[in-house]
Amino acid sequence: MTMSFASARLALAAATLLVLAPGPPIYPGAKRDTPQALIEKSTGVEASATYVTADPFERVDSFYRAHGAEDTGARRVSSSSKRALYYFADSKSDVLILWPASGSSDQTSIVISKE
Repeated sequence: MTMSFASARLALAAATLLVLAPGPPIYPGAKRDTPQALIEKSTGVEASATYVTADPFERVDSFYRAHGAEDTGARRVSSSSKRALYYFADSKSDVLILWPASGSSDQTSIVISKE
């Protein structure tokens, strides 16, 4: 399968965005869970990556609370699921923390997205 010129340019732009632009910190010890995803939006290209950790949601949440601005309206915490969203204005990035990770009750997911 060959990549079209436009697709190649989109991939290059997103890869450059993730490498050169400062972003939110990656939670210490988190492991990359999925390949980088590229989404073309009307506002430009958005790139995202998902990480997982065995650390509890509360520990990951505390780490990102110390570094970013929380969107309190996005917070959901119950006995069966938890989520929090943090924004990093300097890099136009956000971090979504989810527990449980998809299909797992013992991992926390961290989704980092950049515009």
